Amino acid sequence: MQSINIYTVEQVAKKLMVRKGFVYDLIYTGRLTAIRLSERRFRISEEALISFIEKEEAAYAQNISQYSSYQSIKEVDLNA
Repeated sequence: MQSINIYTVEQVAKKLMVRKGFVYDLIYTGRLTAIRLSERRFRISEEALISFIEKEEAAYAQNISQYSSYQSIKEVDLNA
């Protein structure tokens, strides 16, 4: 049987280099999947963390590609 890595909110915050409150926000908004053990006690699987990172990277890449399709102000001025 393969072991599953489980992280606390604090451990995830350290891995993402953010504050714990931000991780709680990610959980409460559904962007990061977590197991709820009590009112403010969560555990996050490594799979959920990897999935979150992949989704965020894909969304960021999509935003960059949309932004890069616009002409810069210099290009617009040169074409005038």
